[in-house]
Amino acid sequence: MLGKPQFARPLPGSLPLPRQCSLLDWIHTCGQIDTGNELRVFLEYLQSQLPVRHMALVLARLNAQQCIHRMEMVLNISFPPAWVERYQEERMQGNDPVMRSVMGRGPINWQERFVRSRARQEKEFIEAVRQQGFEHGVTLSHLCERLNIACVLVMAGQDITRDLQLIDMVDSLLPHLHKAAARVANLAPALPETLPLSQREYDIFHWMSQGKTNWEIATILGISERTAKFHVANIIRKLGANNRTHAIVLGLHRGIFTQPLAEA
Repeated sequence: MLGKPQFARPLPGSLPLPRQCSLLDWIHTCGQIDTGNELRVFLEYLQSQLPVRHMALVLARLNAQQCIHRMEMVLNISFPPAWVERYQEERMQGNDPVMRSVMGRGPINWQERFVRSRARQEKEFIEAVRQQGFEHGVTLSHLCERLNIACVLVMAGQDITRDLQLIDMVDSLLPHLHKAAARVANLAPALPETLPLSQREYDIFHWMSQGKTNWEIATILGISERTAKFHVANIIRKLGANNRTHAIVLGLHRGIFTQPLAEA
């Protein structure tokens, strides 16, 4: 179960007066946002106040492990449009180690997360990011239990990673930015129980949908065939399906598309 949302976070301690004023101004402005254009204008202004090369805001549904299940809204402020289009079309969030992390547990420094990556597909994603020239950055997130959704602010640039006080300021802004984005998106609530699969089950569902047998799935994921069969049975049960084929149809209809970390 997701924790209760924090609609207010304490201001960072020992902020110099100019930064206190900036943060309070950001929070006040967030409270006035009612349209998508106003949200974009604010984020463009926010980026101008930060040592950030690229910025994007994402609203994403979560699974029971507080990891991203599906991106509902992507508001790109300054990432190259071709990269964002590729990211979405190829569903790269399934291989992005930052976006696969548990949300709502504080800022995620990309480099610190990248060095812990071991799976081949994660490494391929990291190499693609490096080729784009924005491998340094910070991702911040805030959860809302009622909507079962996370507001994720993605900021690329090495300078922002060096200013921990500024990161704390933006982190304090996130609950207010989340409320503003939620007003704009007007998303319906979705309880975690409606997204019941674990990350391992999402991975196995992907290979099921590709027509793989239990033995093939076990070989790909490095688990026993008995374990693969156990997870497949759980998937069928959780989706309320009659059999394997029915589960695939129901899962695809519900938008389950998470890509696995296969062949690590």
